[in-house]
Amino acid sequence: MTRPVVHLVGAGPGDVRLLTRRAADLLTRAEVVVLDRPSLDPIASLAEGAVRIHVGRLPGQRAWSTAATVALLAERARAGLLVVRLKGGDPFVCSRGGEEALALQAEGIDVQVTPGVTAATAAPLAAGVPTGAAVTVAAGNHDPVSPPVGWTTVGAIDGAVVVLIGRAHQGAIADGLIAGGRPAVAPAALVHAATRVGERVVSGSLGEVAGERLDPPVTFVVASAPSMRGDDRAHP
Repeated sequence: MTRPVVHLVGAGPGDVRLLTRRAADLLTRAEVVVLDRPSLDPIASLAEGAVRIHVGRLPGQRAWSTAATVALLAERARAGLLVVRLKGGDPFVCSRGGEEALALQAEGIDVQVTPGVTAATAAPLAAGVPTGAAVTVAAGNHDPVSPPVGWTTVGAIDGAVVVLIGRAHQGAIADGLIAGGRPAVAPAALVHAATRVGERVVSGSLGEVAGERLDPPVTFVVASAPSMRGDDRAHP
């Protein structure tokens, strides 16, 4: 007997043209699409006949727990439906995709993963930030006072730094990086909605851009080289 399957699919950084061909094929055949936020709707709309379920934080609604999300995915997969769990960027980069995959496997559900282009690489390219050969990628949505990896430690590492989902703690993250040895004058950028219509980039020094406020989603990039393109720019 064939085991039920959930397809864990990376949606890429936002531009539907950067979706992989495998991801697009799965979406066109999907019967259920489970996604975190409405910003993924333009990509999820490829699944024209699918039921679309948002499990992320919405106005007036708390995000579903991992356990509740896994239970939903398992139920629909056991019903014989083609289920796509759509995650922004790559499903394993600063995401709970790995947790969900392990929990599904523990429930006897097969998980097939389709990688996606992560904003950790797409946003620096969009901003013209040279990341070089070494890049540290970290989630910034943890308590900046006691994060899993201290920002002073990250600041002491050679190479570029890319912080995803860290908008709420930009100032504390920058302070930690500087305390770890990253110069306050290091080239840096904030990238809003990388690769999407409405993309905006604010660039300057690490000390300058940390105080800027852009609407989410925002990727915080600190370069390892002095050359960057432009300053505050809005893209069509």
